Amino acid sequence: MDALDYIIVGQGIAGSCMARELISRGRKILIIDNSWKDAACLVAAGVINPITGQRLVKSWRSEAAHPYAKKFYRGLEKELGADFFHDRKILQLCKSAEERELWLSRRHDVGYAEFIGVENPPRSFENLNDSFGSFFIERSAWVEPQAAMDAFKKYFSKLGVIRFENFDYGRLDLSKNLLQYSGVSAKKIIFCEGWQTQNNPFFSWLPMRPAKGEILTLKSSADISNHIIHRGGWIMKCGENLFRVGSTWDRENLNSSPTAAAQNELLAIAKNMLPAESGFKIAAHSAGVRPCTATTRPHLGSHPEDPRLLSFNGFGSKGYALSPYFARHFADHLENASPIDPEADLKRHVKKFFKSRY
Repeated sequence: MDALDYIIVGQGIAGSCMARELISRGRKILIIDNSWKDAACLVAAGVINPITGQRLVKSWRSEAAHPYAKKFYRGLEKELGADFFHDRKILQLCKSAEERELWLSRRHDVGYAEFIGVENPPRSFENLNDSFGSFFIERSAWVEPQAAMDAFKKYFSKLGVIRFENFDYGRLDLSKNLLQYSGVSAKKIIFCEGWQTQNNPFFSWLPMRPAKGEILTLKSSADISNHIIHRGGWIMKCGENLFRVGSTWDRENLNSSPTAAAQNELLAIAKNMLPAESGFKIAAHSAGVRPCTATTRPHLGSHPEDPRLLSFNGFGSKGYALSPYFARHFADHLENASPIDPEADLKRHVKKFFKSRY
């Protein structure tokens, strides 16, 4: 068997986009994945949101990454015959008069005006808690996580480029020019393991700050607009009388076990946006761990002592928004030696965090 160009460890959204990009360039790859055990990509909101955080700032690299992601997902839907991408506005319900004023100031800022739509006066939406008014966020979208990841998995399986197993670091042989792993030779290996990179002997030194998140799928007869509704948390339609609501943040208990505390928190988020008489019934409760980094920037690049070992990881809660663009960006680096975005290049962490294994 001829040597592969790349082994990719992890078929989450980052690994899937990276694999797709390399395949489109004619590269021979093999993906190794444990069938999404504890995968954050299935618990994610899947929202592409240009304005985030309490300070209402533009999402990092959104000007370039978000339009690219939308084009990428639309093209992928057509090619794979799947349905998972939706242009949806975010309806931001203001929590206070002060927050409304902050949104107004952003709306009149030339750098933000294109992303913030019309202001809706209080009580514009009969079935929503909008007592302080609301705004539409433009250029947002929603990727259905389960449907998108299922489409990716079907695509890779059809090509015969994926193995469903746990990756065993002890079986990776670095003694020859070509990497050897379980009967396969490859020129390079790309780790896209999410928060589990903390257990990776080659990249565990990178500064991670993972966060567990939980979401609920609710059954309800509530009649609300087909938007992504945000007020502290978020809620959106995902089917007939079905809604997803999220999400929680927990940096202490890093596991995929749903909790009663999070369930109560999520129900409170839903009730804070929708009327209590909506009659929520829990259809599903899911948990996963986001691969957040200490600097809120991804970790892209090669190992300081072995350029064959690569990291494409750490997109946190913005995996669906950023992974398509940065997969192309990183592939350009690997194939054409173009520079890595300096804020994402893992080299900036070497001096402070890396200690030689030799």
